[in-house]
Amino acid sequence: MTTTLAEQAIADFVLEWSTAEERGDHRALDDLLTKDFVGVGPRGFVRSREEWLARYSTGTVRNTSFEVSDLRIRCYGETAVVVAAQKQQSVNGDADASGAFRFTLIVVRQDGRLQLAGLHLSPNAVPAGG
Repeated sequence: MTTTLAEQAIADFVLEWSTAEERGDHRALDDLLTKDFVGVGPRGFVRSREEWLARYSTGTVRNTSFEVSDLRIRCYGETAVVVAAQKQQSVNGDADASGAFRFTLIVVRQDGRLQLAGLHLSPNAVPAGG
């Protein structure tokens, strides 16, 4: 499969985003998320941009690994939809939040740069080791 320049830019953006998530870098994420970002978690909860950032700025969520694979990128003008797999080792407060997930990202180009407008996580049907 040939990767276009636009798809490579999106793949690079996803890597930048996932690195910020792994590190819990709320300052980097502040720059990567649109002002109206909405995140839907694996149990259906909805978080605003501010709530998403607060997970890290307060230290509530801590990741020791955050691995993204199997990127499927579709570009539509200034918008891209990314479906991928993700595994993480993390805690949310005192609870283990590790697991394997599928996610959909909505990446948009605004003011000449890529930003994340939305994210929807769901538990992966495949066991974490499988």
